[in-house]
Amino acid sequence: MLMGVRLPTPSKEENGYELSKSSVNYIYVDSTDQLEAMAQACRVVDVLAVDTEFARFNTYYPIVGLVQIYTGKACYLIDPLDIEDLGPLAELLVDQSILKVFHACSEDMEVFQHALGIVPSPVFDTQISGAVLGVGFSMGYQAMVEHYLDISLPKDQTRSDWLARPLSSDQLDYAALDVIHLLQVYEKQFLALEESSKQAWVEAESLALGRDIPTMIDPELYYIKIKGLWQLDRKQLNLLRTLCAWREQTARTENKPRNRIVDQKALVTIVRQGIDDRQGFQQEAKMTPRQVRKYADNILFLMDEANLVPENECPPKVKREDTPVSSTKLNHLRQIVEQRAEALTVAPELLTKRRHLEKLIRSGNGSAGYQLPEELLGWREQAIGQALLEALAE
Repeated sequence: MLMGVRLPTPSKEENGYELSKSSVNYIYVDSTDQLEAMAQACRVVDVLAVDTEFARFNTYYPIVGLVQIYTGKACYLIDPLDIEDLGPLAELLVDQSILKVFHACSEDMEVFQHALGIVPSPVFDTQISGAVLGVGFSMGYQAMVEHYLDISLPKDQTRSDWLARPLSSDQLDYAALDVIHLLQVYEKQFLALEESSKQAWVEAESLALGRDIPTMIDPELYYIKIKGLWQLDRKQLNLLRTLCAWREQTARTENKPRNRIVDQKALVTIVRQGIDDRQGFQQEAKMTPRQVRKYADNILFLMDEANLVPENECPPKVKREDTPVSSTKLNHLRQIVEQRAEALTVAPELLTKRRHLEKLIRSGNGSAGYQLPEELLGWREQAIGQALLEALAE
């Protein structure tokens, strides 16, 4: 259940900030002692606004450069590059008695999982809440603040180098404002949700944010993301699974982007065409000379190992999921979605996506009738799923 403790909106005198960037007040935290004191101070409230600034310069994992926390009275800018023990921060972020408010936090979840080994919980995402309340789908933070607070925030530090030291005053002011106004946006959204039946929707969507973090996916399952798997036989699927798992593990070990190891298209080409020599890797699969020098032996070894696996132990054939569907049915369902979204005052993209509608239509080929896909279960079953099934039954 969402935390309902009302934090008073602080006046400018109380929190020390004005709308001009030069007068933003914050506490810079760059030692373990300061971090422990900050964590203790944060535990007197029930809701915190949280954000991160990070970089990904040719690395697999994000590198966190700054963590911002706002209590409603004090804004803390935490320097993770200078603090040896970030344990107090990790404990605070998983404290179940404190709601952590983010905006569009899927990448923040990834940052904290790698840097601290935890996924913040419980969380509230103002971007999701904005979609549920019909404000807009995938709305950016600046647009959200302008909508709710009629304040225009600076955007000049969006692409700053957050790993540089010292950080400039403009960077620090920008980072502080990212959380100072976030809590005020949350308060307005919370009041709106209290007056509706959609509170559970935000809870369910926010709960899902800590799952399926890209850098945490089982390497053995990564091949499932690739399109066109239905064109491969079982032996080819096994080889592709093996090569994708190796690439994922290598990217994590070397902390390099996946495509710096081997491009995904190259792996698919190797599997489809059965390429098994260095010359083919470079000329046909378009691997770079450096990639061939460094990884060809690994790939050839894995291919030999995969060939030894009996076909009955390989992954099952994949059912084609991109076959054309009736445009009449699809357009009718999209109309139903638009109508329901308007009636519920939500962004239609929140209810469902085109590919989910297509999956629903394809499910009607069997004798059991149409079946809602997994993506249309949960709160969406009542909100839109049953209406779609009724429309198809007609």
